[in-house]
Amino acid sequence: MLLFSSAAIFGQNVRPAWLDQRAEVLLPVGYNRNRKYPVFVVLPPTGARATQVVRRYGLDPQRQKTFILLLPKGAPTRADYLPDFLSFVDWYEQRLLADIDHVLENYSADPNRVYLGGYSLGGDLSWALSVRNPDRFAGAVIGGSRTSHPVEDEDLLVMKQRGFRAGFLMGSRDDPLRYRGINVARQRLEAAGVEHTYKEYPAAHVIPPISLFQDTILYVTDVASLPQPGPAGPAAKSDYSPLVSHTSRDRFALGARLPADIGPGGFSVPNDTTVTGRIEWPFQRLYLRTTAEWGSTETTSDTRNSSLRQDMLVAYGDGRHFWGAGIGGDWIRTITGGSAYRTFDLLLMHGRRNPWIVPAGTADPDRVDSLLVLRYTLPAGIGGGIAPEQLFNLRAEYLLRIGDLFVVDLSAGSYTVQNHPVAAAADLSDALDHRLEWHARVGLRAPSPFLWRVGYQGTREQPLPDGDPSLRGTWTVSLEYSY
Repeated sequence: MLLFSSAAIFGQNVRPAWLDQRAEVLLPVGYNRNRKYPVFVVLPPTGARATQVVRRYGLDPQRQKTFILLLPKGAPTRADYLPDFLSFVDWYEQRLLADIDHVLENYSADPNRVYLGGYSLGGDLSWALSVRNPDRFAGAVIGGSRTSHPVEDEDLLVMKQRGFRAGFLMGSRDDPLRYRGINVARQRLEAAGVEHTYKEYPAAHVIPPISLFQDTILYVTDVASLPQPGPAGPAAKSDYSPLVSHTSRDRFALGARLPADIGPGGFSVPNDTTVTGRIEWPFQRLYLRTTAEWGSTETTSDTRNSSLRQDMLVAYGDGRHFWGAGIGGDWIRTITGGSAYRTFDLLLMHGRRNPWIVPAGTADPDRVDSLLVLRYTLPAGIGGGIAPEQLFNLRAEYLLRIGDLFVVDLSAGSYTVQNHPVAAAADLSDALDHRLEWHARVGLRAPSPFLWRVGYQGTREQPLPDGDPSLRGTWTVSLEYSY
């Protein structure tokens, strides 16, 4: 209280703490890292947050496919910017320019097409930041603003040379000081030959209609279209549930194989049952992944071999390619009629962001789109001799995420499965099924975040050491929820 009082006495503002927080970045629907997107900075009016007004400005984050949206933190109050508005602009400018640099460095953004837009205080900031940085911004939507920040003739010249466009919006019954101020600003632009448009609407100091705001954004940015206006404010949120309606970032997933296969004889209960969970942490140069799976498979001796296992992978790279390694193993393994021997895996991986076949990324630009994992299962029962097939317990698993809708899975391998209980590890070589297995699946998000996979699995199975081999092929269906 003492600090606030002394600042007020000497005509100073106190720098808001929220200016220490980085702005929120919202990527367009269907974000594609192979193209450059314009950036639109949403500047809020007094007492509101950018997240609360972005839809009122006609830029629904869940529908628009045009802009990388930058939403500064904080809900500015009059005490933040008065009595010394210029100090507040200085602070805001430092924060915002750093946020814009962050977007340009980390996302597929066009540095020549960065725009500002806001109403009331947001309009004041749009004007002030534009004339203070004529070489940084390509245009601004300025609504309900006094546009009181001074502008120099040389700055107007730079704005003209860069092709800057301004869109002014003013209520016909707004405060006379705002009305006169915004018209003085547009007269300065007109005299300097800077492109602009000016529109009035029949209201006092209220945010313009969404359609009018959108028309002005289209003029300023010269983009082709924006989504048709939907409900504004809280009503716009009521028809959006982040749990069942979002573009998956593939950071977290739960999946299961559905309990019905399709084979030569029609529908059947699958020999294998799996339920999986996955968590991924993709950073700029670091990639972490852990997968847990509960699985149950039927062996040639009509027993059930079940396990709960987990893999952990760590990879490092240059931002596009990742190379890494990991380990896997059973937490629990059981078999009908007794206990099973646990297994342990060594893993190698290569991951890649945005390979040539991927036309679009996702809402998360850090997502790893292509992932190859090689898995070697260490032989069990070493003390009693090793079946030759156990020495080649090797599987390859490949995952390709194509844009936001499609996923392709391929896997192939040679491995062994314990098929009946044994008293000692020395007897394990005579209690194994050898499997040659291949699997190809195609997945479709319908809708995202639900991924449906349909695949074909072929299995050649033989009891060791010299049992009769059998071959089966089935169509499988699985469902995954990812976030």
